[in-house]
Amino acid sequence: MKTPMDNTHRVDDTEENLEKCICKMCPTFKKNNLADYPPTALFCARGKSEIPSDIKTTNCYCLGCDIFIKHGLVISHLCVHR
Repeated sequence: MKTPMDNTHRVDDTEENLEKCICKMCPTFKKNNLADYPPTALFCARGKSEIPSDIKTTNCYCLGCDIFIKHGLVISHLCVHR
């Protein structure tokens, strides 16, 4: 199974990708206050959230993200798994 860590699916941590990032609109992001913990967005490039508790997933938006689709990422809930 390919994962976001595969070289062929690498997402660069760029301003352009950050502008396209939809993480901050995601119900999981909002419900868990992920803006309060690094990396705060662009989890596909920066890795999972450093929140000290378990993230409760709710209607993940990863699968509808242009970056997720463009790079062929295969795991949703990137704020939780990486």
